[in-house]
Order: sequence, then structure tokens, then C-alpha cells
Amino acid sequence: MKKAIKAVHVRVDHAAVTEKLCQYIKEGLAPLGVTHLCIEFNPGYVYKCFPELSYGDFGRDHAKKVAAAARESNIKIIPLFMCLGHQGWRLDTSMLLKIHPEFTERPHLPASAEHLPHDLFFYCHSWCASNDKVYDYVFPMIDELMQDFETDMLHVGMDEVFDLAESTCPRCSGKTRPYLFARTINILHEHIVREKGWQMMMWADRLNNAKEYGYHAWEGDIWDTWKAIDMIPKDIIMADWHYDMNESGFKGIEAFIEKGFTVIPAGWRNPEQTRFLLDEALACRQAGKQKGYSGYMGGMMITSWNNCTEDFIDAMLPLLKDRIKEEPEAPAESGQRRMNPAGIAASIVYMAEKLKDYLP
Repeated sequence: MKKAIKAVHVRVDHAAVTEKLCQYIKEGLAPLGVTHLCIEFNPGYVYKCFPELSYGDFGRDHAKKVAAAARESNIKIIPLFMCLGHQGWRLDTSMLLKIHPEFTERPHLPASAEHLPHDLFFYCHSWCASNDKVYDYVFPMIDELMQDFETDMLHVGMDEVFDLAESTCPRCSGKTRPYLFARTINILHEHIVREKGWQMMMWADRLNNAKEYGYHAWEGDIWDTWKAIDMIPKDIIMADWHYDMNESGFKGIEAFIEKGFTVIPAGWRNPEQTRFLLDEALACRQAGKQKGYSGYMGGMMITSWNNCTEDFIDAMLPLLKDRIKEEPEAPAESGQRRMNPAGIAASIVYMAEKLKDYLP
């Protein structure tokens, strides 16, 4: 019988947080029944295979400590390695693209940010989806992360990929967005699932038909990339993030279930929205059962999009221990509005308690 995924997501860049992160796992997450901790390195990890591509100072020794704390707490670590998109911001590219500009989807950007158009295509960079030499670097880094954390589930990112199928790219010209997006997923799946035997998770936003579901261009796709949904394996876990209220509901969740995927909704820092999202997801699960769909709603994830620092964990721990239910209203000028530990903690508590006895 499948068990529910009750996951929490954090972003880590520096080794200084290691001991606090172990404490967070043991004293904050485990008592609530959290089952998975998704740790994003964007990039933030010291790779032994390619030290020149590393950033930050969190590496193998720190990963081993965190992995041990997670095992003791019956929590599975899910490393998150950003694939395809999120390879930098506007003119500031990732180390991968800095050292290997041949992998960049748009190598001929203006020299000054003031000349960049303010549209989604320049929000963040992608690697070229047609240049397979990138995997000579990506796969060893993925393998190292998985070995260091001694785990068997990997999150490959793939969210907010806007820079794709660029007409000026000699390799991508003439190819469609859904084809290139699906091609990347299938290459990753071949290595991660078929060759290594691991589970694969990804953000689901590019596979949501924004127009049909009433989503905005961040949580859904408006350029036909969503059509890739019928070109990829069904054993990929879809983490379907939504951070805003939507009066028409979240129809994409039922669509994933209909097509045979495991889907977990992902919320953030607004407890009211988290409750609404999870209730909607459970309703989609029930509808899917009644209609005989082959997929299922596998649980939930609560994300946090600030760096996971010692101060953040110090703020989170007492809130989780007290089982905070509601987010206190913060001043509009508060510097903690994005970090918002109270809202994130209340969302984690609600998810854990609502799904305590849930079986997918």
C-alpha cells in the first residue's frame, strides 16, 4: 500500500546551517510526521566531480550529517537539482553557463541589462535543450548528490522554463516547445529511473494548460509547452505548486490524475490558501476515484523560498513545536514577509495533521 508524501522544501547554500538543519529535522519535522525533506541547491553545493561548477560551501560531509539525521527521523531526503531552466537570472548566469557558454540557449544577450526586454523570456536562463553534451556535467553532479545523501528520490526542478525553442539557436530552430521540454524530461528519466532505479519528481507548472485551467503564466503554461504531458512517462511525481487563491479551483490536479500521474500539490506561506489547495486536491482525488482514473493524489509539499538559515530555523522550531494554526498578521513593511516563518509553519502543521492518516 502506498504511503502519503508529507514533504517540506528548503533552499540551502551554506554549510553553517548543517547542525541547525539536523535539529529542524529531528525536533521540528519528525514529530509532525513529515515524511520527506526536499533540499534545493541552486546551485549551492560543492561538487567533487566538477569543483569549478560549485558554489557555496555545503558538500559531502555536511550531506552525510543531514542524511543521518533524516534516517534517524524516518524522513527521506529529496535533493533538488535545477534542470533546464533557472540557470541564472537575466545577465547573471549559473556557473555551468559561465564556464560553458556553449550550453546557453541565448548566447547573444545584450551586454547591459538596460537593453533587455522586461518579459518572461528573460526572467531566467535555460540550458540548450538540444545540446546533449550538457549531460556530461549534469549526470555526474546528480549522481554525486544522490550518493552523498544516500537516497533514491530526486527532484529535477523544470519549473518556470520560459527560455526554450529559441529561433536564433542553431540546434533548436524549427523544433517545438513541447517536443524539447518532453525530450529533456525523457533524457533525465532514462538516467534517473531506468538506469539508476531512483524515483523522479518535478515541478508541474509547465505541464498545466493555463488557459483551460484559469491559471496565470507562472503556475501554468501559455505557449503550448503543456502539450508535452502526453510525451513523458507516467511514473514521474508531479509537484504542482500554487501560491494564490483561485476561485475556480485547481483543475490541473484532476487532469494529472486522469492521465495516470502521481501528483502532490505544493503550497507556501499562506495557511488559508494551503487549506483551500489541499481541500481542492482531495476533492480531485475523490473525483478521480469515482471516474476510475489511474493516477492519484500522493500527498502534499510545503515550500519556502528564502535561504534556509540558522535564523530561519530558530524562528520555525517554536512555531512547529507549538503546532501553530494561524499566521499572525505581519506589518506591511516587515522584512520577514517573504520569509514568513509563521505562515510556512502553519501550512506545514495543517498539511501534516490533515494527511496524518491519509492513504493515496
